[in-house]
Amino acid sequence: MSQSVKRVCNLCEAMCGLTIELSDDQSMTIRGNKADVFSQGAFCPKSQGLKDLWQDPDRVRGPLKKVNGQFQPIAWEKAFQEIADRVNALQKKYGRSSIATYAGNPNTHNFGNLILLPMFLRGIRSHNKFSATSVDQLPHMLASYLMFGHQLLLPIADVDNTRYMLMFGANPAVSNGSLLSSAGLSTKLKAIQHRNGKVVLFDPRYTETASLVSEHYFIKPGTDAFLLAALVKEIFARKMVKPGRLSSMIKGLDQLEPLFKDIDLDQVSSITGVRRDVIEQVAKDLQTYEPALCYSRMGVSTQAYGAVCQWLINLINILTGNFDKKGGVLFTKPAVDVVEFATRAGSRGSFRRRKSRVHQLPEFGGEMPVATLADEILTPGEGQIKALITIAGNPVISTPNGRKLEKALGELELQVAIDFYQNETTALAEYILPPTSSLEHSHYDLIFNALAARNIARFSPAIVKSPEGSYEDWEILLELWARIGYQDGLVDRSKKFLVKKSMQALGMERIVDLGLRIGPYRKTGLSLKKLKESPDGIDLGPLEPTLPQRLYTKDKKIDLCPAPMLEAFQIFRNDPAWKQTQQDEADELYLIGRRNLKSNNSWMHNLPSLARSKNQCYLIMNKDDASRRNIVDGSQVQVSSSVGSIEIPVMLSDRIMPGVVSIPHGWGHDRKQVKLTLARKSPGVSLNDIMDDRQVDLFSGNAILNGQRVRVASLVQ
Repeated sequence: MSQSVKRVCNLCEAMCGLTIELSDDQSMTIRGNKADVFSQGAFCPKSQGLKDLWQDPDRVRGPLKKVNGQFQPIAWEKAFQEIADRVNALQKKYGRSSIATYAGNPNTHNFGNLILLPMFLRGIRSHNKFSATSVDQLPHMLASYLMFGHQLLLPIADVDNTRYMLMFGANPAVSNGSLLSSAGLSTKLKAIQHRNGKVVLFDPRYTETASLVSEHYFIKPGTDAFLLAALVKEIFARKMVKPGRLSSMIKGLDQLEPLFKDIDLDQVSSITGVRRDVIEQVAKDLQTYEPALCYSRMGVSTQAYGAVCQWLINLINILTGNFDKKGGVLFTKPAVDVVEFATRAGSRGSFRRRKSRVHQLPEFGGEMPVATLADEILTPGEGQIKALITIAGNPVISTPNGRKLEKALGELELQVAIDFYQNETTALAEYILPPTSSLEHSHYDLIFNALAARNIARFSPAIVKSPEGSYEDWEILLELWARIGYQDGLVDRSKKFLVKKSMQALGMERIVDLGLRIGPYRKTGLSLKKLKESPDGIDLGPLEPTLPQRLYTKDKKIDLCPAPMLEAFQIFRNDPAWKQTQQDEADELYLIGRRNLKSNNSWMHNLPSLARSKNQCYLIMNKDDASRRNIVDGSQVQVSSSVGSIEIPVMLSDRIMPGVVSIPHGWGHDRKQVKLTLARKSPGVSLNDIMDDRQVDLFSGNAILNGQRVRVASLVQ
């Protein structure tokens, strides 16, 4: 006998609704749920990874402790207490900030962790908090914090209603939409064109998305800010400024135009590789097509002027009258309003409250940029990191200069990993605490409902029963929280255990239920019970204008010229490229990353349904660049940077801009003690082993992952 259960896939941001058939023999069939109110049957191959993850024999299923260099089982209670005792002792000896934490992006896909992690971090009471944010979307959040008053208040592209979509550094055909949860996004890009609209993409590579759009143009990596600034200049020059109903809700408009007056389009064309007539046509399109929008993602955020880019994109949408407008960009109204909840918890965001010890990089949202993590461990002195707790993260593979970080982790006095794999980072830990898999606990999308192209709410029950004695992620965090923090007498142990008991009794589902009952749809009687009675979800309607009520600035106005952003813009205007004094080295190429549809995270390489027989870790190189270096298709090459080198096979193509090469992220599974059987059969190499961790956006501290310079040489004699 089999059971059929409706569930939302939480392996990427698209939130595809699934129908899962589970048989008595534990075989499982996963397909798209055509009745789902959001995805309407759309789903991608990654969904099959849910089954593989649950069944993976490599998945760690009980706590481990390293003894004499080898992991051995340890009882949960013993592990919790030993770790807490070590943390307490280290903080007593070296200070609170001697303990660092790193949270990976899977935490945003886990509602239990999203609720408990802030509480856990407050319990650690360390300034050394790090996460994947600073190798990803930090500039988006920073621009929102400075302009709209809240780091989580991100404008969402209304792809269902727009007639013109201008994209930079995004590949939604592979990502399925990022900071834009919209299942079936490839189909929606085609739909824009079917309604006599237009989709324009700027990217150094002819990506999977490029084949779906109206027009694709190459752009030199790291120069998007120059092109965006030229578009703002054109908006003013063409008298296109028409904020419409936002006129009374914006401030700083008079300051803007002088900032862009002296920008020369011919100079921008020379810097970016984009023809002047293309720049002018895009500006004209923004005026002609209505409604229109500008959208960008990681390729733009992780470059030298990522924060400036996101500010300029917001300006383009506001100045052209496409902000808070149907078919433009709007803010969501999620059923559990994480923006409002964060505000009530005193967490609208922060910036530059302090700086990192070694490189003086700015704090954002209470976190330090992860690019400085290795040096904070390796550099002696007061405040040196002595221990690290990673939560669902693999920074050795996912952050720049992975080899340096690998060396740094070996210098720690304690490393703890909350993870279900012995991967490139956790293999170096002293303790591994494995949580249950996705199918073994319920699910509700707290973050991605706030980033969705439509307001919806869905609840996913557990599909299979979790093993007796296992812990969900949030339960592990809670157990550690209850035991940490007694060394200075400021924390009452008995009170913490009472809180722990209360949280365990309450559970995460009841907290979600409370959020639904007091949220923006409370008058409709929305509750967790209603969601459980609606397995296909509840449609709460399209995105609608919400301003000025949704703003979190004190005066309820959008700040077009926040003072810190003007500082960032000045740094950008001082770039030597504006003075044409910076010349590229003849033998250097610009390196960009990429992702594959079936590998959103590095651990997906160990899932049979997502593994491909053909090697997916290879360098893409322009044919002309290869010819000049006597490199032939399929051969092995060496890629070198200022921090290291890797060897990788090459694929030659005319679908990448001359002077640019591309390597996918998330590979490099041949490190010692890694227990990822399938991934090790085709380990690839880690892009981040040659990424210089000292190259960051000087304003925000976000890592530069697109546009670093490398040399490529043939290994064929």
